[in-house]
Amino acid sequence: MNCLEFRRRLGVDPQCCDVDFVQHRQECARCAGACERAHGFETSLRQALVITPPAQLAESILLAHATRQQQQRQGYRRGAVLALAAAVALAFGIGTRVAARPLATIAVDHLNSEAEVLGMTKTVADSEVQEAFAYRGVALGKIPAGISFVACCPVGGYESVHMVMPQAEGPVTVLYLTNDRHEQRKDFARDGWIGRSVPLASGTLVLLAHDSSHFDQMENLWRSALQSPTPAVAAGT
Repeated sequence: MNCLEFRRRLGVDPQCCDVDFVQHRQECARCAGACERAHGFETSLRQALVITPPAQLAESILLAHATRQQQQRQGYRRGAVLALAAAVALAFGIGTRVAARPLATIAVDHLNSEAEVLGMTKTVADSEVQEAFAYRGVALGKIPAGISFVACCPVGGYESVHMVMPQAEGPVTVLYLTNDRHEQRKDFARDGWIGRSVPLASGTLVLLAHDSSHFDQMENLWRSALQSPTPAVAAGT
């Protein structure tokens, strides 16, 4: 089992106990670290979903229902529906929702969690890149040259293809968030990293580096690859 196949299985089933999966995790420190992070994310997600019902929830719902019935008898059906919706929303504590983290924060956090891949310099085969994008349901045209790492990774709540493209000024991390198209092209800086997010095709391209001198060139290369695709080839075929 190679790293790409391991990441695929990890994304589908973080608790996988397949012999090949376990053996690769024991032999590859980078994938073992990714496995630990996936387990941590699963744990934090389960904890976030454990919501204690507010006190007197049943009484609040019954009161709202009674209010609705009374207003219906008075001929105010529309007002009753709104009152019930407001009462139920209050009972469940709608204010407890957690705001989504900015894309810049999510991308930089993922880069830091996989920082060891920034040192990879050996170019991977185009077929590996094609296969990773096909796994995410994305067809590519001409693949940009000089990719030293590729994997299908979860980035925050997004599905992505994570790549590294070494340059003389330092490596550039390339993330393509599939099926999540942000509205605007944006440059940003965070925690010492320079970044750019670009809506492309059905997703969003994110570039991260300490030196942004190659961003324009890479944006154009990936724009061509993503907007002029060849027919997709299913992963594993």
